[in-house]
Amino acid sequence: MPGKLKVRIVAARDLPVMDRASDLADAFVEVKFGQGVYKTEVFRKSLNPQWNTDWFKFEVDDEELQDEPLQLRVMDYDTYSSHDVIGKLYIDLNPLLWNEGASNISGWFPIYDTMHGVRGEMKVVVSVELFPDLNKFRQSSCGVQFFSTSQVPARHTMSAVLGFVEELVVNDDPEYQWIDKIRTPRASNEARQLLFSKISGQLQRKIGLKVLEIGGNAVLGYWQCFDLEGESGIVVRGIGTAALLQKMDTPLSPTSLSPPKDFYKDVYPFWNFRLPPGSHDNQSETGSYESIGGTAKTWQGGAPPSPTKGVPIRHHGSENDLTGSIGGGSSGSGGHRMSRVMPPLMNTDLLEYPFFTMMSFPADFIAHLAGMVTARSVKLLDKIHNPDEPETRDAWWREIRTEIRSHANAMGCHAVVGYKETTTICDEICVLSASGTAAVVNVALLQRSTNQPSTLTLSLDRTEFVKEQNEATSGSATDGMSDSFHQETGCSLCHVPYKDSTLPFPVTLSKCQICRKHKVPDILITTIEPPVEIQYTGRGCFLQARICRPKKHAQGEINAAQVGDALPFMEYELHRRIINKLKVKGMNALFGLRVQMIVGEELLVGTATGTAVYIAALPPPSTLKLTGKSGTVDEDNKELISLQKRISEAIVKNKEQYNLKTTDQTPEGLTDSPKHSDSQQDVDDLNDSLLGTQYRDTYILEIDDADNKDIADALLERDLPAGFFSCSTEKMPGDLNLTKQVQTLNLVWRQSMKHPTNQNMSRIFETLLQTLCFKLRALSPCCLCSLQFDVALPEDEIVQIWVTGALLAVSDSKATPKKKGSRNSDDADLMFAMEEVSIPQQTQTPVKGLKASSKLDKKLHIKDLSACREVQLTPLPNIPGAQIDEYLGYINIFFIRESTSLIQGGGVNGFMHHFITEVNAMVRSHVAALGGNALVVHAMIDCILMENPHKNQCQCLVNVSGDAVHVQYDSDVTYIGQWGGDSRGSSPRIIPQSGS
Repeated sequence: MPGKLKVRIVAARDLPVMDRASDLADAFVEVKFGQGVYKTEVFRKSLNPQWNTDWFKFEVDDEELQDEPLQLRVMDYDTYSSHDVIGKLYIDLNPLLWNEGASNISGWFPIYDTMHGVRGEMKVVVSVELFPDLNKFRQSSCGVQFFSTSQVPARHTMSAVLGFVEELVVNDDPEYQWIDKIRTPRASNEARQLLFSKISGQLQRKIGLKVLEIGGNAVLGYWQCFDLEGESGIVVRGIGTAALLQKMDTPLSPTSLSPPKDFYKDVYPFWNFRLPPGSHDNQSETGSYESIGGTAKTWQGGAPPSPTKGVPIRHHGSENDLTGSIGGGSSGSGGHRMSRVMPPLMNTDLLEYPFFTMMSFPADFIAHLAGMVTARSVKLLDKIHNPDEPETRDAWWREIRTEIRSHANAMGCHAVVGYKETTTICDEICVLSASGTAAVVNVALLQRSTNQPSTLTLSLDRTEFVKEQNEATSGSATDGMSDSFHQETGCSLCHVPYKDSTLPFPVTLSKCQICRKHKVPDILITTIEPPVEIQYTGRGCFLQARICRPKKHAQGEINAAQVGDALPFMEYELHRRIINKLKVKGMNALFGLRVQMIVGEELLVGTATGTAVYIAALPPPSTLKLTGKSGTVDEDNKELISLQKRISEAIVKNKEQYNLKTTDQTPEGLTDSPKHSDSQQDVDDLNDSLLGTQYRDTYILEIDDADNKDIADALLERDLPAGFFSCSTEKMPGDLNLTKQVQTLNLVWRQSMKHPTNQNMSRIFETLLQTLCFKLRALSPCCLCSLQFDVALPEDEIVQIWVTGALLAVSDSKATPKKKGSRNSDDADLMFAMEEVSIPQQTQTPVKGLKASSKLDKKLHIKDLSACREVQLTPLPNIPGAQIDEYLGYINIFFIRESTSLIQGGGVNGFMHHFITEVNAMVRSHVAALGGNALVVHAMIDCILMENPHKNQCQCLVNVSGDAVHVQYDSDVTYIGQWGGDSRGSSPRIIPQSGS
């Protein structure tokens, strides 16, 4: 559809001095979109010019509106020489191209220069008018909304989940072109920034076209990543979950599944619809669904239907079976075998890739969780000859996704939830990684019904198909009460969907601790957020394992083979370490697990980060016992006995600290194959009695060399100081009362490591956490949520760690008991406790015009900061104590900053501090210009920091993304970023006017 873009330049302020004679500037603005260019008049001799121009109009296609950013360049006019560049501004127009978004963009934007940073501000008004176009061959995808949030957005209902969508776009990197050798660093950086903006828009447009083809209008859990492959080029990848959403007029729970009665008729009036099984008018002989409060659905009359009965599980058929594929997978990848499916559920078997990038799901959507599945591949980068057809990169990712799908099928599952793809690049080596959680999902709750058949069968005999349908219906009614009990207790999610005899690897299964009927694993490992249906005991905690391996410096296939041989052993070692730590914590499940493998020139680093919890349905963790080379503990080995005692004491301490109230006795016959041995209880009698595992197997850890001793020592890492809690997930499982967000964490930590050992690597992470807690000690009690660590190896013997998270205030005083007269844990290593004192107020000398300072308080007064007119940034999908009332668009900006005076600017620390501050300021300006006051799911990814201390140079690249929203705060809580002057605590929406 054609469109009209209108731009108006209002004014600028705080421009830098460009004329040394007058200490002023002669500024003008160059407005460029596509091939059209406009210029404002030159406003002479002023650092605060006022242009107040008329509308600059561009008539373009909507395809160009999606691909091209609006470019605004502020210049200083010179009569006898070329004009000097003050700075540039890029504005993404995609938030204006969907119906529910903002009507225009208006506000003050920082003027940014890649060499000097922010150089003043400029007020701009942008408006887009779209004209209807019924051309079905158009190449635009206007109307598709992208969400970074990995759950159903607030005030929206999801009526259909349509599957996995992906796309990648490749291009040459301007940094490695021949012209880069003769142009300035500023021109090279601006060329890269412009290219990143263009290919990012192209990627969203292509993914949006796939969503429209399958009948969707939104992409949930959208994840975009830039792969800088050096001379090979740039690859931009995007993945997400296509869905059909509708915005609700009244506030509702994000877990609502029930669409309005006439939703389908209103959205698609030309379809001959019958209402879907999950709608309000759906009735049966035994009962009907009713919506209570517009949120959850309840079954009235009779036994409720089972969400797990009739769920299709893929079985590999013969070569004569019919094949097919639908969905948003890579084009040309072909189909795969499908098994006979059971009606009336949606066929995930028909999807090429039954993946879901969402991390949080509506209630009853997940029927069973099997465990984490992972696939990795090491590739050699080559030149991309045809950027329009990147067949090589597509083939690489098809291999990874096919392997993930086969792993899920082996575990008896037909879907993968919490799916994510990452890459690690070092010179010509590229490591592709994909991970997720194998699960059985109940897509019937979200299935969209049309006049076309909702299911397909591979049998040509219709009578057999009807027979299967009747059997599935009758089975649901007979087992209704049992499944209703499982839904209420939430234990069905932990029930394994497979048989231990069919798995290609050994597994320990036990009876469920709640229903006592179905089997559950001893440990559950997932990549998703903790489901609300599961019953948890106590409180969760942050858990991390890290290892490193030196490697020889090599090139080409030898280097790739060396990396490929080391990765499986590193992943196995990571798994063993984090499982041992989980047992010491006294817990039996991991959520939000993220495994990262980093490749350097002479070093390999692996990290595994997750949130440990105790699930009531799973059995208590087995006892951790240390043995020597002979398999027993000798009385002469005092060191091993002492270590065993410390581990037992740590388990007891963790049980009390995290409030793990487990049962002291386990009924006989609970475990499938218990192996009791009196000789195994002589060392761990105390540990067995406390954890209630005297009827369970003992987990043996052999200590026969120095490496295994390091593993045992790593189990006893220091806990966070008193008053601090942490988790890698967006929500802390447990009884913590999180009231508000205090601030967002963005920290870059660089440290040299001349001796790459596991102990030195663990020491770096421990020091980082302790330093972070020391800086935040005045804000305790608090909780670090969504705590993520991104590791990079930019140079030899240099480890770079990028830490992000959200700091939330904790109001539950019971969770942080403090003894009277006890010293602070931060002062534990000092000879004398530190005290914060201040000079008495009466002894201070008053200064005219200044108020006397109040007495120093150890706690920070957050309410005093709430008067700042500031946009809240948070990595969480929502802000505690606030409600999202409108989504304004997806924000995705790429920044490049370079400095040729590194030492004068405070070194790398000063450079990064200023750069992150400027990035946050520019992101806030884009959110405020859309009429928002918060950016949720705020993420800084693809952080690449390159330093050359010998030439006094440094360069950093950062990609920032998130969802711009407008939130309303609760009346009884005051927050940072709240608009001043509103005593009720809610922030009024500021709608930008096009005529201002």
